Amino acid sequence: MDFNETKQTYRDTIEQSIAFAGKGLDFFTSVKADYLHRIVQAELPGLDKPRLLDVGCGHGYIHPDLRRFGFDIVGVEVATEVLPFAREANPDVTYLGYDGTTLPFEDDSFDVAMAICVMHHVPPEQWPNFSREMHRVLRPGGIVAIFEHNPINPLTRYVVSRNEIDDDAVLLSTSTLRGLLKDAGFQQVATRNILFTPFASPFFRAVDRQLGWCPFGAQYYAVGKVV
Repeated sequence: MDFNETKQTYRDTIEQSIAFAGKGLDFFTSVKADYLHRIVQAELPGLDKPRLLDVGCGHGYIHPDLRRFGFDIVGVEVATEVLPFAREANPDVTYLGYDGTTLPFEDDSFDVAMAICVMHHVPPEQWPNFSREMHRVLRPGGIVAIFEHNPINPLTRYVVSRNEIDDDAVLLSTSTLRGLLKDAGFQQVATRNILFTPFASPFFRAVDRQLGWCPFGAQYYAVGKVV
């Protein structure tokens, strides 16, 4: 999928594919922003204004939520025609295009690197390099957080199958992603499942966090640390 072609229709396409859940893109985006904030608080306590790299940032829909948590954000995107939309929506975020192979930064440049539902669009033969590049640009003590669709959840597979944006998707299992991060040099690699319900109340969000051990969340995240 060439995401330049969907620069003006991406949100509508996603909204249509998840409409059955009764929640829109903003809900699922805010949930992941909250999880990322909790991860960073736990792994990098006391760090003021963490410098965060968003790989495959797209339109930057998650960035308003992350800015409220105090992140200093840099986004990179292969589909460079999307970036003017991101810049207009988030003028306090830095956006750069990149070639999909080498991140345009020096080693040890960031505290946090993340990718949200990006790797399943990366050709599998490029997964190892994708992981190594995220490791390279993180400082010692920095963390990676990668959010992905859960391939063993039937509703997730249904959504992916009916979404034209995911025509090229190759979903990664939790074990596959853990292996990639370990091979890239990350330590303390772990995965947690998320989004068991589409309910926004604090009670259901707390239940969601408690169920992270259960393998049937709609999505999951993998974390690892540079030591």
